[in-house]
Amino acid sequence: MTPNNFNMPEYSAWTVGGDVALFHRRDENLWWVQRRRNPLMGVKLSFAYIPQSMSGHRIGLEYLVRGPFNRKLDYHFGFGFSYYTKSKYFTHDEDNIFITTLLSCLINLGVDYHFTDRLTANFSFIHSSNGLLNRPNKGLNYLQFGVGYLIGKMGKESIGEDLLPRPEFNRNEFNIAFQGGFAMSRDMLVEGLHPCYDLSLNYQYYLDPVVAVGGTLDFWYNGTHTDFMKEYKIDYAIPCYVSALAYLEGFWGALSLKGGIGPVLLASPCVYINFYERLGVYYNFGNNYVGVALNAHAGMVEFIELCYGIRIKGD
Repeated sequence: MTPNNFNMPEYSAWTVGGDVALFHRRDENLWWVQRRRNPLMGVKLSFAYIPQSMSGHRIGLEYLVRGPFNRKLDYHFGFGFSYYTKSKYFTHDEDNIFITTLLSCLINLGVDYHFTDRLTANFSFIHSSNGLLNRPNKGLNYLQFGVGYLIGKMGKESIGEDLLPRPEFNRNEFNIAFQGGFAMSRDMLVEGLHPCYDLSLNYQYYLDPVVAVGGTLDFWYNGTHTDFMKEYKIDYAIPCYVSALAYLEGFWGALSLKGGIGPVLLASPCVYINFYERLGVYYNFGNNYVGVALNAHAGMVEFIELCYGIRIKGD
């Protein structure tokens, strides 16, 4: 475990723990299930014993997706919540600048290697923070190694090389999304939660029905920056930022995961952000989608976005 800050190595600590996951498989007669090679999808409960952490031990609950790259290597990603036994929320310890709220978000990205069909070794990157809903908010990162054993019906070998006929789909799509949330300023002189929101105009091109690449033009507002400029009596400010994002989106049925990075094209001169990242998970229904995403700069979350979008299919 290490803080989400390269300048604080003295707070790093070792961890040990375990987890249990309950997976379910989707209907193998669906095209996307065969295209994704019969992924596992379910809920995971985890515990990390961290005796040297001032934030205490971590209990995590997440929704996890795991699927094969090939017969030996799997990917996995998960998202959910983490609870720390000595969060500043309980202890009021002013030295604890890492975990300060009752619950934190939890992000899990990693790979699994199969020694056998059931026995695996895994590597995961895990992040916990509160997305600047409270401060200080350094957050904690984990590089975890582990071993696992799969129990129950194995589905990998039930899918042959011959897929169902690929369904008809539109390669071109435009979509419009509105994202909103709240955050606190990183500057301690600027108090309170501030509104943050953006309007996204997106074009994406489907490589096939479950993979798309795209680009976004974002018009966004971060209230913490506006109040920072007021506090320091900075006169020049623009009402919103303009930025562009290149992204990749993958679909697992109604669930999709999108990640991208891009430059900030127009911003007030005093703002330190010149590029940004977005990582989000979405639920798709009809031509609509809802979701939650992290708007970040250099791996540091600026605010958590709640999203609603509309897809406009092309030819």
